Amino acid sequence: QQGYGQQQGYGQQQQGYGNSPGPRPGSNMVGGSQYGGNTVGGDFSQEEVDKHQRTEKYKEWGKYAAGAAAIAGVVGATAYGVHEYRENKEEEREEKEREEQEKEREQERRRHEQEERQKQQHQQQQGGRHSPGHDSAYGGHQGNQGHQGSQGQGGFRPPAPMGRPPYSFDANDVRNANPARSSDNSPTPHEYPQLRQVGSDSTIKMGSIISLKHNMTGRFLHTDRSHSTESGSNQQLVFGFKWSPDENDWWQVLPANHDVPVPGSVVSFGTQIRLRHVETGRHLHSHYNYRERKSGQNEITAYGDQGHSDENDHWVIERWGDGAYGQTWGSHEVVVLRHYVSGMTLHSHELLISEDVQSVTCFGPGNEENDKWRIECQ
Repeated sequence: QQGYGQQQGYGQQQQGYGNSPGPRPGSNMVGGSQYGGNTVGGDFSQEEVDKHQRTEKYKEWGKYAAGAAAIAGVVGATAYGVHEYRENKEEEREEKEREEQEKEREQERRRHEQEERQKQQHQQQQGGRHSPGHDSAYGGHQGNQGHQGSQGQGGFRPPAPMGRPPYSFDANDVRNANPARSSDNSPTPHEYPQLRQVGSDSTIKMGSIISLKHNMTGRFLHTDRSHSTESGSNQQLVFGFKWSPDENDWWQVLPANHDVPVPGSVVSFGTQIRLRHVETGRHLHSHYNYRERKSGQNEITAYGDQGHSDENDHWVIERWGDGAYGQTWGSHEVVVLRHYVSGMTLHSHELLISEDVQSVTCFGPGNEENDKWRIECQ
């Protein structure tokens, strides 16, 4: 008993553990340490103490590493955000520039039209104006330029065809083509070199390749082999198609039958021309007795070929509003195409024959907004 009782060291230690005061603030075990009082003391071995210190250091290093990773993530996210912001700002800038350019083009177009209207009003107030005529007139040679038409309260009035009554602009006033002005026995070459615009040159010449865009609807004058008229003429249909030109929207400017201008010679307003469809070789054509079925107006077709053409393929090119006979035809001008035989003009409107097939006719004296056409060159 005494021997067991002498083992008070163990018993006292148990008593000391059971009854010792609680640990001091900031210390987990008796003894504390320089690392915040977390290091064990007492009867732990030095190996255990060292292991515990290493564990504490690893925890500290882990905190530092986690903090560095978080900082790196924030920096990376910030850099990506800056990149995306710059990309978006660049796209917004480019879109704004495109919108500004489109707005400037539209303003220029409207300004030009306003100037034309003011010019026309001024000429009406002055009672019309005349410019020097040309002896060749309608029906002559080397360009077929006509006398200057009058400009009065009724708008521009084209001169009467040579040797024929004045135009009535009436679809029931049937006028037939002169057979002597067909391609039969004509000295006019069957082909002219195809000319493309070069640089800023806006002058239209004999042989120029152009497309015609309807000013009001924006559709291009089009024909192809898959569309025919439904009037009974069974000719190739001409109509307004898409809002940007395709391979079937290009036409070559050619002289009237029996005219022999030099290839590349400048075309003046008032000149009789033919327009040959580049893809199919047929000519822009109109005639009486066949009406476009929805509008009831004289139809427009593509007719003939390189070796076959008649006077119904002849058109007089005029500047919108005043005719401008004798002045150079520029691609920037708004124009009217007047059918020489009937006097009526190339016309279109928002009337669809079928999907993307807009009605194009020969109608009226040429003083409507729907008679305006713009030129685009290839």
